[in-house]
Amino acid sequence: MPNKPRILLAGLLLAAAALAQAEQADRDKNIEITSDNGCVSELKNKNVSTCSGNVVVVQGTLRLTGDKLTVSQDKDGNQTLHATGRIVTFRQKMDNDGGWVEGQTSVLDYDSAKHLVVLTGNARVKRNGDLSIGNVIRYNTLDETFEVVGGGPSASGQGRAVVIIQPKKKAASQPAGGAAKP
Repeated sequence: MPNKPRILLAGLLLAAAALAQAEQADRDKNIEITSDNGCVSELKNKNVSTCSGNVVVVQGTLRLTGDKLTVSQDKDGNQTLHATGRIVTFRQKMDNDGGWVEGQTSVLDYDSAKHLVVLTGNARVKRNGDLSIGNVIRYNTLDETFEVVGGGPSASGQGRAVVIIQPKKKAASQPAGGAAKP
């Protein structure tokens, strides 16, 4: 894919680290899925369910919305999730008062065995002012690498990826030489 502009960030982008720092307590909470048209489990494979119509998934602080959702689990407990919609959104609180991570896309895929989250189509991920925008955003939850692949057309005819990283705030410090004199 050398003709597509890419930005590969290995742990530099806080939004990427945000997914790895997601509220750990969420993992132990029930997953609640609601939808307008209900969920259907395939008879041949009882570990695959499809829900459609204004789908909302809530697990602790995690909230995901979309038009259609397919969830599966293999015999080893590995899970895959495929959410589609005009806009698929997610929001989750980070551990240690790290704020919230939010995102939106057209398609969101998650594979627990591969430790991979892929947002495809007008993808955006935001955390505490840091922002990534591209056609595809891939995040490996195991090694905490984040990849943004360019989006719409640019002057060069190829898509462009956008990454905005906020500067770290400096702690308030005293002037050199100690306390201020009256």
